[in-house]
Amino acid sequence: MSTDRRDLSEFYNQAWRQWDDMVRFSPAPRFRRRMLLSWMKELRLDSLLDVGCGNGVFLWQAARQLGVRELAGADISSMVIEANRRGGSDIAFHVLDLNQEVLPRRFDAVVCMELVEHCLDYRDAISRLAEMTGKWLLLSVPCGPVFPIDMMVGHVRHFTPKDIESALVEAGLRPLKIQQWGFPFFNLYKHLINLSPQRMCDSFLGQGSYGPWQKIVSALVYYSFFMCLPARGYQLLAMAERRG
Repeated sequence: MSTDRRDLSEFYNQAWRQWDDMVRFSPAPRFRRRMLLSWMKELRLDSLLDVGCGNGVFLWQAARQLGVRELAGADISSMVIEANRRGGSDIAFHVLDLNQEVLPRRFDAVVCMELVEHCLDYRDAISRLAEMTGKWLLLSVPCGPVFPIDMMVGHVRHFTPKDIESALVEAGLRPLKIQQWGFPFFNLYKHLINLSPQRMCDSFLGQGSYGPWQKIVSALVYYSFFMCLPARGYQLLAMAERRG
């Protein structure tokens, strides 16, 4: 994928014409949202920003489950941001390229799921997230192998817990929790979907709307993830707080 900003924006504009149901129903994004929402229930928040918000599913869930007064979302895709704005909610949506931009204010909590691995320099990206963080930053990034599907959707690299911990500290944050979740079923899922990556992308990424069989398969895999361990997995989740 080109690093030109216009090319990146257009890539995600095209992608979001097909990804809406994938983000809603696919087991991995669905379970990530569940885990981070469970962590956030322990926090007292007046404002929340989701960077890389896509179609806003996480924000709708946060509005229902957390009772946050002020919600905002940011994404590089102008198309998905305009679609979100037409939804008629009180959530503020912004076009933002994390490779080079920040919003000019801080939020109690900033959430960023599965975006940092797409950025040109992950340390710079985490530093920009920290600039927008008033109290807590919550991240999810992939760890483990970079699979063919990961490369097809634009991953630049994957991470170790030490990578993320050191970047958080460098950005002026104090890591509170870093979890390498997903063994064994999430790891197995990643290997299985990469046995035939193009076919899986055509069936679950390129369909736009999910039919009954895609929803059933996705739900079965999602419920298997409840048996995963918070160790030795291919999914890294982190929470950090602003120092001082």
